[in-house]
Amino acid sequence: MSEPKVPFDRSKTWPLALVVGLNLIPVIGVLFWGWSAFALIVLYWLENLVIGVRTLTSMIANAAVSGGVNWLGALFFGGFFTLHYGLFCFGHGIFVMSMFGGAFYGDSVIDLGGAVAALFATQSNLAIGFASIVAWQVVQFVRFLAGGEVRRTNVVELMGAPYPRIITLHIAIIFGGFVLMLLNQPVSGILVLALVKMAYDVAGVLRDPKPKAENADAAITAPSAVPPQ
Repeated sequence: MSEPKVPFDRSKTWPLALVVGLNLIPVIGVLFWGWSAFALIVLYWLENLVIGVRTLTSMIANAAVSGGVNWLGALFFGGFFTLHYGLFCFGHGIFVMSMFGGAFYGDSVIDLGGAVAALFATQSNLAIGFASIVAWQVVQFVRFLAGGEVRRTNVVELMGAPYPRIITLHIAIIFGGFVLMLLNQPVSGILVLALVKMAYDVAGVLRDPKPKAENADAAITAPSAVPPQ
């Protein structure tokens, strides 16, 4: 007997279309604007910083709707997150620059801002790719508010949410970067990096739970398993 098919959640149609469209911008950058593998890796590293800002904003929003002692939790865990996540991203950035940056980091490998500025100056339309990353994180934050998730979570869960993404996705991207260095950065290989990132974001949208209100409506309309007495 075949298992029943799980119906597709139509509320995810527009987020899926949007995330695919925004992730096509790096593909365009590779094919038509001449982006290198290093540019793509730095762009995805910058996304970690934007996600950190969104996470901190989400923690503040959670405290705002919950009120009371939650503000103390947001202040404490928000400060800890800013320090810990910031150092984590800083170390990650130094690793990326030292492994793939070459001449971009100049005299100091810790001058991440200078290296990123030099990269944006030499890679055509890289700012458009960064804008697409910011746009998707803004959309994610709006969905977080509009879907009611802001009321169903807490600052501790929000604080830990970005780390699995960094560990999983960026190990794959950095490993792919090493492979591209060995293969002299063929365009096809750089495209694979962009498509891996797209697949990861699409999977993230598909994993998102339905809004609580929709689940509640489904429970009300579903037939009762207990026969009436």
